[in-house]
Amino acid sequence: MNSHRFLCAAFIVAAASVSVGQNTTLWMDPNLGGMQWNLRAFNTDAIPYVSDEFDFYGPMYAELETNASGNVSAGYFHSSDSLVVPDIAGYFPNPIPSAPPLIDFTFEAVNFTLSSLPLNFGDPTNSDGSFQGELTLEVLSGTAYVDVLNMFPFEFDLTGLDGTTPVVFGQFTTGPGGEIHLDSPQSYYFVVTEPTTGITFEISLWGDLVADSVVTSQAYCFGDGTGSGCPCGNFGGSGEGCANGTGLGGLLAAGGSPSIAAAELVLEGSQLSPNQPGLYFQGDNAVNGGMGVTFGDGLRCAGGSVARLQVRVADGLGNSSTTIDIAAAGGVSAGITKRYQLWYRDPQASPCSTTFNLTNGMEIFWLP
Repeated sequence: MNSHRFLCAAFIVAAASVSVGQNTTLWMDPNLGGMQWNLRAFNTDAIPYVSDEFDFYGPMYAELETNASGNVSAGYFHSSDSLVVPDIAGYFPNPIPSAPPLIDFTFEAVNFTLSSLPLNFGDPTNSDGSFQGELTLEVLSGTAYVDVLNMFPFEFDLTGLDGTTPVVFGQFTTGPGGEIHLDSPQSYYFVVTEPTTGITFEISLWGDLVADSVVTSQAYCFGDGTGSGCPCGNFGGSGEGCANGTGLGGLLAAGGSPSIAAAELVLEGSQLSPNQPGLYFQGDNAVNGGMGVTFGDGLRCAGGSVARLQVRVADGLGNSSTTIDIAAAGGVSAGITKRYQLWYRDPQASPCSTTFNLTNGMEIFWLP
């Protein structure tokens, strides 16, 4: 194991409900938990430039299982792509009055992956979601900047630093809708040595990690009678938009990862009017609480700060898909949910004679 140690743990589950053996996307949100740091060098505590508070932010990926009571009873973390937010920055004061600090330091853009062996939940049958376990963290990227006496700047790459935590404890609790809440007190210690000067920093981290579940991708707002009524009783099938001139309801789905960096998410329309154009668009809100409101022959499901993304013409089978970088076109940020829909032409046999219709909506929770 690398002699440099970066020891921490972070947890948040991101799924509406957890089934046996399900791969689960996890989200760490700095608004929900809180950590503090302290650095020591030369037997002296550092002074933060802004604050000694920070948190972990970003996605993790796990496989979790539940027992018959619906409690998490087994599982492990297999990776993450998470950040220390904000950067850790401070200085060590100079004992000589009016002299520059002995050392300025910043640990900048620290991105890490976190994994574990299977967590220990005790007897899975009777588990209440309480666990203990040992986690391994590896820094994927990050830079430490050190300036001695404001005259001798140094920097070094933190990539590859790793460490295994002491045993940590926590509890997953499951809500009535399958949503998961995590509370896990943490306390860690690690050591980093600047290779040029040999200055060793002792870093302590402690605090409480609190997190709640989110959903990364799901369809909503259907014209099948489960939402608002279709304009002229032209209900589609289960999970579809309101029926169009083909007798079917338009469908919107999403393919690929909702990762901004990967830029691979594709919106896919099907059961559309063949050879007709449609506009893929983005909104901030789920209209009417996700039930939609009548618009043309269908329901408008996405609204608020609407962004027009791309016009695509359906093929002869009524299928189309986007070809652009959706995240870039919509100006999205990680950690937020956006809503999507396809508004398409239907001039040949429009059930309500408005000549246009819409698919169901899609909600996407964007990852870094």
